[in-house]
Amino acid sequence: MENKNKPKIAIVSLTSCEGCQFALLDLGERFLDFANQVEMVEFRLLEDEEDKGEKLDVGIIEGNPMTEENIKTLKNLRERSKLLVVIGNCAAMGGIPEIKNYQEGKNTIKHVYKYLQGIENPEIKEVDNFVKVDFTFPGCPINAEEFLLYMPGLLAGKIPQIPDNPVCVECKKKGNRCLLLDKKPCFGPMILGGCDAACPTSRMVCQGCRGLRPKGNIKAMRATLKNMMTDEEFENTAEIYGLRDDLEEREKKIN
Repeated sequence: MENKNKPKIAIVSLTSCEGCQFALLDLGERFLDFANQVEMVEFRLLEDEEDKGEKLDVGIIEGNPMTEENIKTLKNLRERSKLLVVIGNCAAMGGIPEIKNYQEGKNTIKHVYKYLQGIENPEIKEVDNFVKVDFTFPGCPINAEEFLLYMPGLLAGKIPQIPDNPVCVECKKKGNRCLLLDKKPCFGPMILGGCDAACPTSRMVCQGCRGLRPKGNIKAMRATLKNMMTDEEFENTAEIYGLRDDLEEREKKIN
């Protein structure tokens, strides 16, 4: 039911697996409690009501703007929203779809489709290439607990600040043995924490889906991993979640 006293939000999908939205639904009743505190103008995983195009306090985007329709939807949401928030690695960093950019680029499509006529094949770009982004919930998928933590501030018009802590801090809190001690090439020291060290806790190396820490030391990370992986393996790992672009940009600034 519409309530003019409640902040209006919309959670909108572009091209994505919608995994970040399912992460929110995994909160169960706590997400429904949150949903009851706002007017949910759009969130198709819960309801299929028509979006009337009204002004929003917070517009939330998941996924890549891959098609002309995606870009139109994104720009429209930006115009309507006091704050635009992106959720997840695909929207923030290009995600797994961006691997195409690093490989054969536009030629990659030849490995997928026999007939190419009429098939759009744009370069993958993050949301902030098209519109201003006010805040990012990083990760693949996002940490739903983090969503609940920071959304009240966003609804009040305040931009939160995710602490500049590496994934390592969370590993230590959980009592995990450092994967680097076992010569496993983990990116954790240079990656922004907040994921509860989900991958290292499962004895999987961190591949950087949450992006670089503001003060992440790339040079030290490369030096540490020299004896664990080749430069090519480092680049290949950095491509998985779109981290490679950020690494190259940071290294240009350093040099």
